[in-house]
Amino acid sequence: MLKKEPKIIFHHIPKCGGTSIVTGLVLTYYPFRFLRYRRKGFPANLNSRTASVIAAQSGVNRYEFRRQLLHYFMENAPAPFISGHYPFDANLYDEYKGQWSHITLLRDPVARWYSEYFWNRYKNHEYQKTDLSMEEYIESEQGLINARSFVNFLSHSDKHTSTPTQHEVDEAVSNLKKMRAVGLLENMDRFCDDMKQVFGRRPIIFKRNTSPAKQEQRILPDKNSALHKKVLDLTSADNEIYLAAKQNI
Repeated sequence: MLKKEPKIIFHHIPKCGGTSIVTGLVLTYYPFRFLRYRRKGFPANLNSRTASVIAAQSGVNRYEFRRQLLHYFMENAPAPFISGHYPFDANLYDEYKGQWSHITLLRDPVARWYSEYFWNRYKNHEYQKTDLSMEEYIESEQGLINARSFVNFLSHSDKHTSTPTQHEVDEAVSNLKKMRAVGLLENMDRFCDDMKQVFGRRPIIFKRNTSPAKQEQRILPDKNSALHKKVLDLTSADNEIYLAAKQNI
């Protein structure tokens, strides 16, 4: 049986299928609120572009600013559902323990990195858009940030382009264990089953946010190429986190 409007925070890590499930989560767990208010009923849904602009203008890094926003919404709770590219914060988890249920989705880090590159390369708006080749992108600040997305979103790291430390990886794995449900994009049936067990109803899933790149544009480098090996190397910390989550699911 569905719990009455469960208080859920969905930590949406980019290109892990989150956009495909947000509407489904809203319709599954908050149908009356959605029917009455539509998107206005969920003011804590993060606008990443606006948040990044304000963070830059304030001289605060994007992750720290989003933690501050998350803190505000957890405290004021204008709606029982918070979603977006919010990093997990263990301090906030402890402060509001038992009040909010945290969930997230992960994806194979290498596939996720390539997906984010193609998204940023071919999308039709300017926020974080790139014109760099894949070889140039992997060396850029944005490419390096994307290569350690799990570390950046799941630990309290303040260095978002450098090689992750083992402490950061261990912290990220520990934080995943605090969440009520952790899904893998490659096994959505299991995620839906877990959500039903925790919240009493299996979420509806919609397929959205498909790649803006045409099939002929989504060309991956050869697995033996130096570029692919570099992607493997730079995403190795995220892969350690991913494998740890996979073992616990």
